[in-house]
Amino acid sequence: MEASALLDAHVQLKRTYAALNEALDLTRQLADAVDRNDQVAVQMLVSMRQEPTDKLARAQQALGQQKAALSETDRARLDALLKGAAAETAEESPLANQVGLNQRVLKQLVDLDQIVNRKLTREKSIYK
Repeated sequence: MEASALLDAHVQLKRTYAALNEALDLTRQLADAVDRNDQVAVQMLVSMRQEPTDKLARAQQALGQQKAALSETDRARLDALLKGAAAETAEESPLANQVGLNQRVLKQLVDLDQIVNRKLTREKSIYK
């Protein structure tokens, strides 16, 4: 795969990372607001989480467009890397490392979101 394709994907993954971190920070603040029973802050923070969600969607859309422009072989390799496959070349390493970092932040975000969701909705939680 060409270095430019790897770099373009890496840029989108860095944008994803930034949006995930922003969402994680807002979710931490949301958890604190829930613990304080501060309904105004809860409502504000819930609505603020839309912005990083939109950023994530735009990064994923851009990544999808980049993949569509690749050859079938390169697209398959990029898909494998995005799913956590190990780097096969030195050029793939930054991308593979970013995927791992994004996965760790996403796991933290999902875990915290489950806790907050259960506190807010109790038995009506979307998480079973």
